[in-house]
Amino acid sequence: MDWAERFHHNFLAQLKRENATAEQVARWALRPYRIADLRIVGEGRDRDLARLTLDEAQAAAALDAVAADDSITPDFYRSQKVVLVLVPGFTHETLRNLSWHEQIERRDSPHHVVMLRPGWQNEPPQEIEYARGDGFKLLYVRYPRSNAAARHILGPLFEMLHRSTALRGWVEQGYKLFFVGYSYGSPLSLELLAALHAGHYADEFILRSTLGFLGLCGDIGGSYLADDVLKPDAQLLNIHRVVDFCRRHRWIGTLAGLGTQQLLDDMVGGVESLGHAERQAALRRYAPDLPPQLKYFTVSAVLPLADYRRRWWQFNLDDYAMYRQARVSDPVSVYNDGQVTLDDHLLPATVPIPPQNNIHLGAVRAHHWGVSYRTFNFGRNRFPRPAFYRALMRTIAEAFARSP
Repeated sequence: MDWAERFHHNFLAQLKRENATAEQVARWALRPYRIADLRIVGEGRDRDLARLTLDEAQAAAALDAVAADDSITPDFYRSQKVVLVLVPGFTHETLRNLSWHEQIERRDSPHHVVMLRPGWQNEPPQEIEYARGDGFKLLYVRYPRSNAAARHILGPLFEMLHRSTALRGWVEQGYKLFFVGYSYGSPLSLELLAALHAGHYADEFILRSTLGFLGLCGDIGGSYLADDVLKPDAQLLNIHRVVDFCRRHRWIGTLAGLGTQQLLDDMVGGVESLGHAERQAALRRYAPDLPPQLKYFTVSAVLPLADYRRRWWQFNLDDYAMYRQARVSDPVSVYNDGQVTLDDHLLPATVPIPPQNNIHLGAVRAHHWGVSYRTFNFGRNRFPRPAFYRALMRTIAEAFARSP
């Protein structure tokens, strides 16, 4: 099975379910591809997205070739005895970014949704229930020090999960865990899974209950944007100067999401942890310990610069901010989501896990925040996240169903 083809089919079927037009499909969907067929970076790299994009006629033909998929019903959700352990991205608190899809805050969610927050001092983590649907369990892990380097997060992240009453209870009921890492949450999840497999933590139930992992626009290999903002002559901004300015003008720091001493102290180290030097070093360190029995899925986003809404009358702060960031990555590769190039979203083929367990599902036509939920625009971007979510869940369920 070509899982990129299958995800593409499922995404089109979900868009058709929502009565999307050919124009909308061309705006949101990209062709399935093989990584080996793309020249992502380097001197001979592709200079446009012709290998991925659909024109309106091609989108219309693709829509005609699929049937609307109405099978993602409450019964589908009930039948999946799964806990989605959602590990969000960098500065998930400062951007008010609930990092994936609307189910997290909807009171009528089909899922049982719990947010896990750090406890005070050495207390167990707080568990805040957002919805009690009878579908998947969804645990949103609001790990501490949201903009810190990975070394400050991994231990507390493990302790939160291991001490979670809800998570233990679901596992005792027979639920399996599936980690979803958005952006920075991808390498954090991978490092945690590797550490559990290597026996670095006294894990009683997490790894043996885990089925797999999905990296959603994951910063696995490093970000050229992070590399840039650490430079004295940064194209976008110099993060050292930003932090120094916010220290001197605390009210501006508060507006920028750096309103505490801890956030200010963590910022530079956190950005370093997003860059290529630290991500590549971490990969070399943890990749040999990744549990080979799990399935590892990745999915990306790619958006042409021309698609960003960046005029004042469009009042789209997400697009404007992401466009400024995309201009840093675009000279490196047209295959970027505004923050990370496509090749850095992937688990390298050289990691010691079976090739059939390293599954790339392709990309959608969106930027890094387009597939998220609440950022500067309070979620008001036009990418069809619920259809995207359903297509991902359908594809991943099919992949597990076909496993021997």
